Formats: sequence, C-alpha cells, structure tokens
Amino acid sequence: MKKILLKLIILSSPCLAIVWLLLFSSSSFYGDFNLHYTKESDDGEYYLNMYQHLPTTPIAVYKLIDGYDKYFWVLYNKEGKEIWHSPHYAYLNDTIGGLVIPTKKSNLLRYRSNGGWETVDLTDKINQVNGKK
Repeated sequence: MKKILLKLIILSSPCLAIVWLLLFSSSSFYGDFNLHYTKESDDGEYYLNMYQHLPTTPIAVYKLIDGYDKYFWVLYNKEGKEIWHSPHYAYLNDTIGGLVIPTKKSNLLRYRSNGGWETVDLTDKINQVNGKK
C-alpha cells in the first residue's frame, strides 16, 4: 500500500506543479517587497499601491522580461484595509496620468488598463469594508 501511494505521489507531483505554474496568479502575493509606487487620494481617505507581478507563471516571467505592463493595483482605505484589487491576470502599465482615486465625495476609481481607461464604481465595496452593508 505504501509503495502504491508513493508512486501516486511521485507521478502526480509534476502534473500538479505544471498546473500550479500555469494557473497560479502572479498577483496573489504582495507587500513591501514588490511595491513599486503609492498614490494617495486628494483628501487622504484612500491610497492606491502599484505592485509588480511576481514570476510565478510563465506569462508573468515573459511580462517581466518584456518590461511593459507588469504591474497591478490594490486600493486601500486610510486604515490599510484592502478595498479593491485589479483583475488577477491583468498586467497593467505604470501610467498614473489621468488616474482618479476615490474620495469621500466620489467612490469612482479610474485607471489605465491594457484596453484603455477603466472606471470602477466602488460604492458597494467601500460600504462592505467599512461595515455599512
């Protein structure tokens, strides 16, 4: 029984490793070690961190070598609670011109994606994080 289980583990390990490499998001882990830039809202209520993707997938390795569109964004409130994360498989550039961060008066986030400018209404997510829903 032990030999069969050992063979099963040995045979399935490479398959699991390949699946992990192909499917694991390169933006799942982030912190000070891959922080590239921070932009604060005008009123100081929110801030948006730009992180560099980690080389955890073949696509991420290619993007990092290519040098363009290798970032993702995460929005936090002033207490440091995460409100929004750009799509996990989005590889964004570091363009901050035209970037709009939510404030107390407006819950809209505007950022540049690969397809142009994206605008996201974060009212529900902000309320959820702040315990209003």
